[in-house]
Amino acid sequence: MNATHLSTDYPFSDDEALAFRPLSFAQLSRGWVAEVRAADLVSLATSVDSARRLGARRGYLSDSAPNRALAAMLTDRPADFGFVGQIVLGADAVRLVPEPGAFSDRIHVIGLECIDGLQRLRIIADAAGCLPKANLEQAVMRIEILCGKERQRARVLYDAADRYQNVSTAQDGLIRCPHILRLMNADWERGSFDPRRGITTGPRGERFTMEEVTQALACLSNGDLPDAANLAATPEGRETLWGNIGSPLYSQLFHADVQPLGVLRAFEAWQRARETLNTLPVRQRQGHGHLIRYAPALICWLACRRLPLTSLHDVKGTYRWDEAISLRLPAATEAAAEVLVRRYREIRPDGGPYKPEAPTLALWKELLNSLPAVDLL
Repeated sequence: MNATHLSTDYPFSDDEALAFRPLSFAQLSRGWVAEVRAADLVSLATSVDSARRLGARRGYLSDSAPNRALAAMLTDRPADFGFVGQIVLGADAVRLVPEPGAFSDRIHVIGLECIDGLQRLRIIADAAGCLPKANLEQAVMRIEILCGKERQRARVLYDAADRYQNVSTAQDGLIRCPHILRLMNADWERGSFDPRRGITTGPRGERFTMEEVTQALACLSNGDLPDAANLAATPEGRETLWGNIGSPLYSQLFHADVQPLGVLRAFEAWQRARETLNTLPVRQRQGHGHLIRYAPALICWLACRRLPLTSLHDVKGTYRWDEAISLRLPAATEAAAEVLVRRYREIRPDGGPYKPEAPTLALWKELLNSLPAVDLL
């Protein structure tokens, strides 16, 4: 009999690499698939040279963020640990060994190789010494076992699997937000909204990216502090905002009252304020004026405080938003820049490392602390 086929005609020997009694087991067109408790996989990757011994593509990434998250999941939510993802093993042979009286046969895998899943195996092995056995019993892993030509094919394809994967980002999760879904279904006047593509609107098909929409709504968020605007100003900060759609800061931007008209108003105001800053003379951006270059979101946020932010999404209101944005907001932005730069000079008379300090939330709050009231509009 071909050794790559499931076999019951010869006894279990001492050189088996893995033996387990699966919760389920089935033969597929290209191999076998089994559901196995994590507790039955502990021995596979206990040694420090497990990557070499199992022929894995890379060693254990002990301090990677995904592995830390998986380890925490095995600790706190063991039933979820094996729910997504699988372990792919190569083998010289797979033996089924009937055991009278047992609820299922034992499976023995000979000539074992880890084609994919070493990170999870090492997490399981590390957890065995510090977690209750119940955690490893509750974590059920899906294992695919391949032999012969299918094993060789899988090795080649899994080595290059990253090329074919679209890595998930926090922005992908926005579609789970009910307020985003409502905006997607709203009337955008011959336009549309999608959290990946942003906004396309108007007869000319003008497009605003989700990054721009987020920055605009953060600039005009109805809050007393610039925390949301500070986060929205950087790619990393936007990922933080998007990654927690239940947070108070996220709710300042996307909430039950958000309307397409309000989003467009916010974008127009944010864009107008930014354009105003870009037209300021170069001499105003020297010295402490570097604040204009490295912290424009703070200046725009302060200028927009003089707009009636509580009515941003009021579609029936009488406030003349277009007039305020086009005629009065530029002057307000210039005034905000002047007062903030002056304040920066007062608290840092000797100057400083402008580029790394200017974008920080700590400086923003220090600048705004005890800032004289200025009638910007």
